[in-house]
Amino acid sequence: MKILEGLLTINGSDPYLDFGAFLAEEEAGGHANYDALLKGPKLKEQRTVSYRDRDGVRLPAKLVQRWEARTVALRFAIVAPDAATFERRYYGFLDFLRQGEDGYLMLHLKELSRTWRFYLTECSDYSQLTAFDSEVVGTFTATFCEPVPDFSAPVRTNPENRSDNG
Repeated sequence: MKILEGLLTINGSDPYLDFGAFLAEEEAGGHANYDALLKGPKLKEQRTVSYRDRDGVRLPAKLVQRWEARTVALRFAIVAPDAATFERRYYGFLDFLRQGEDGYLMLHLKELSRTWRFYLTECSDYSQLTAFDSEVVGTFTATFCEPVPDFSAPVRTNPENRSDNG
């Protein structure tokens, strides 16, 4: 499917071209993958002091807010023309995600113009969608950790071409 080419890159490689792998949804029109990618991380807990003889807790005069590492689960599908190709693509893609580049994966979505730095923590929820007798399709969930979440606003190169109200 030509439409899937170039939508997602991982460490500069297109998983669809290399492994027949792409981000997939459980249902038509779903957006669980984007929901997971765009969900903000938790903030680190503030250090407090609780005095028995005072109400509430005491905090510093100036709070410094920092993100916790976050976990992101993405659903992938792999498609292949036959069982042998499917096995080669599936196991190859899992190994590709495991190894990364020095263990890290730079996942870039063209549609969002955003790149995330992850490492793989788990693969689960495998589901075989077709039989192994012709075109083979399977899906699974890959869970990643983003050790240092980056939710800074994208840098605009052309301030005249703004699409927001800011």
